[in-house]
Amino acid sequence: MGWLHTLRGKLIVSTILVEAVIIGAVLWNGLRLTEAHLLEQFDLRRKETTLLLDAALAPAMAQRDYAAVSDILQATQAINSIDYLVMFDNDGQIIATANWDRRRPLPATDNPARLLDGNGLQNFDLRIPMSIGGRQFGELQYGLDLGFLRQARDELQRQTMLIAVSGLLLSALVLASIGLWLTRHLNRLTQASRRLARGATFQTLPDSADDDVGALTRAFNQMGGALAARVGELLASEREQRQLAATLSAEQARLHALLSSMRLGLLFVSPEGRVVYANPAFRQLWRLEEDDTPAGMTLGDLVQRIASDPQRLPDPYQREHLFLDDGLQWELRQSDERLLTQTSVAVPAASGQTEEGESRLWIFEDITHERQTADRLLFMAERDPLTGLYNRSRFEGELQRLAVQLERDASVRAALLYFDLDEFKTVNDSFGHRAGDAVLLRIAGEVGQLLRGNEMFARLGGDEFAVVAPGADLAAAQTLAQRIISAVAALGFEFEGTKVRLTSSLGIALLPEHARRPEEWVARADIAMYAAKHAGKNGWRVFREELGQSAYMLAQLSWAERIQAALEQDLFELHFQGIYTTGTPVLSHLEVLLRMKDPEHPGQYLMPGEFIPAAERNGRILDIDRWVLAAGIRTLARRTDLPGLAINISGRSFDDPGLPDYITGLLETHRVAPQRLLVELTETAALSNMADTQRFISHIRSMGGSVCLDDFGVGFSSFAYLKHLDADVIKIDGMFIRNLVQSREDQVFVRAIIEVARGLGKKTVAEFVEDRATYLLLGELGVDLAQGYHLSRPRPELPDPAAPPAAA
Repeated sequence: MGWLHTLRGKLIVSTILVEAVIIGAVLWNGLRLTEAHLLEQFDLRRKETTLLLDAALAPAMAQRDYAAVSDILQATQAINSIDYLVMFDNDGQIIATANWDRRRPLPATDNPARLLDGNGLQNFDLRIPMSIGGRQFGELQYGLDLGFLRQARDELQRQTMLIAVSGLLLSALVLASIGLWLTRHLNRLTQASRRLARGATFQTLPDSADDDVGALTRAFNQMGGALAARVGELLASEREQRQLAATLSAEQARLHALLSSMRLGLLFVSPEGRVVYANPAFRQLWRLEEDDTPAGMTLGDLVQRIASDPQRLPDPYQREHLFLDDGLQWELRQSDERLLTQTSVAVPAASGQTEEGESRLWIFEDITHERQTADRLLFMAERDPLTGLYNRSRFEGELQRLAVQLERDASVRAALLYFDLDEFKTVNDSFGHRAGDAVLLRIAGEVGQLLRGNEMFARLGGDEFAVVAPGADLAAAQTLAQRIISAVAALGFEFEGTKVRLTSSLGIALLPEHARRPEEWVARADIAMYAAKHAGKNGWRVFREELGQSAYMLAQLSWAERIQAALEQDLFELHFQGIYTTGTPVLSHLEVLLRMKDPEHPGQYLMPGEFIPAAERNGRILDIDRWVLAAGIRTLARRTDLPGLAINISGRSFDDPGLPDYITGLLETHRVAPQRLLVELTETAALSNMADTQRFISHIRSMGGSVCLDDFGVGFSSFAYLKHLDADVIKIDGMFIRNLVQSREDQVFVRAIIEVARGLGKKTVAEFVEDRATYLLLGELGVDLAQGYHLSRPRPELPDPAAPPAAA
């Protein structure tokens, strides 16, 4: 019966009810008129019957012919459907009856108004007078049979009800049909609305006539179209939101993994000062359990929890600055000497949101290692890695400082003592570099004990040392020189069962007596040192002008002019030696080796060991490095089939800030790929100035070139400093390769170098590979590349990259 609640059902039912009310009113009015008509008919019949009876009985009553009266009554009762008749005289005595027992009491007469009042009367009793000419002769009471009236009334009611019911049914059918027809569009709208409510796809309804229902249909179609479009947009938005939710969930998972894996301790605090999130690193830095930083904890409670343990933050002053939001970075030192930095940043609210206060992110970082590394790098920037003495860069800075002081104050005095070890090369060649390192360490320790606090002791490279004594005069310098010479001579060494004693040669130059500029001061001290060496070694000399005029000194000082002449007259020449892969020898690249043509002996060459030391002392090494780089890159441009060239750079060139840009310019000018250039740095030169070396290596690698650390293993600190030098290739020093097949110690050391290199992702090269046995063993040990006379000798001609190596 749910249709009764619809508009169509309500309209049909309302219409039928109205029709029923109307038909009921018509029926009631018809019944009322029928009753009135029946009463009129009854009254007419009563009057007619009364007149007939009066006319028939009055004469007989006047004559007192009671027998005739009785006959008339009997005839009248039989003919006129009268129930009974009783005749009374004037005295009220019954004189005649018809169909009535005289012993029964007569009924009371009836009112005509009660005929149709629904009391169910069977007869109508009335009494009429009998009179003639105004004279009454008696009364007659009779009872009319109302059967005819009831029959007429019932028949009329049946007909009326039949007509009413038929009319009601017919009108209901007609009205329902009309209602259905009129509301068919509304029903279609209703069904379409229900389908939309159930989530069905909107379908446009056919347009109806240009009436209110048509306007409603068009409005519904517009609304449905707009709703369908909106639903489509919502579905698309829902899909987008699901994708965004999935992306957000993935991003949150990645962010959580990132925050959990970070070394930085992170703590998010809400504007109300409550902990929102703390990553594992934060708890680890402060030695907190996971329950110690629950979400919702106030920042004050967290401070109390951390500060309550003096092992976490022993300094009360630093405890006062824990989570202090003053915009500064604070360093907090824990009891185990770990050093943490504390920083906070404001976290802006989401767009469109307003918050009182700001969320904050607190960042804690353990910088213990970084601080130690920075201190160590600072130490390495100024110190020699082997001996711990000041390096050349710091030494030159001290000389420059004194020169500047001299310009401001003419009373400044200082002495420079320049010395090296006599026959030190013999120790290296006979017992190896490790023995040489031991000698240098011992010399540094013994001489360092002779110096005062304000005197600088520096290792300038190899076995060359210098002492700068501010304020020292000639007498003080001579006394110190003698003590140094005596101390070195008193040292005894024993290598492989052989006792060795070394001596030294020392030169003295005074500021400002002998020089006023740093380079002149060093040159004067160097001249004095060579004078002491030429005089028989194991002694010292003070600079004098005539020392510079000796043949030996002139020979040493003439290298600057000879190198300049070689640069101008193109007397330098490049030779090339192949570097091959182990296993199956394939050319990896070539190393560039420098030679100087001897103008005094045509066809002969001067080896680098003859002119490179002098070039490093007088500064011409920078010009030589640039010449080699330019010649090597031109060779790469000319021979595009060459896989690459390795070019050696002097440690002095690291101080040249323009060298990286010079290399970049050469590569761009000659259109050579940086990947074909491999720059080789000696380990000792690289470690003498870590800061400059790191900057140089970073530039070479950033432009695409590679870096090789040459002579690796010659110093005791090789492994310790390897992680600070981001080289691509490590060349193992030849002292470990010459006797590799016979020396188990060398094999162990080479294995260690290979493992470290592999762990750091670097390739290894072995030099001085002189025979097949050594070459095969290097392949077994895992060395990547090999170089030596077994594979190829240095030659001025470039080899065919595809040709196999020409073994010696």
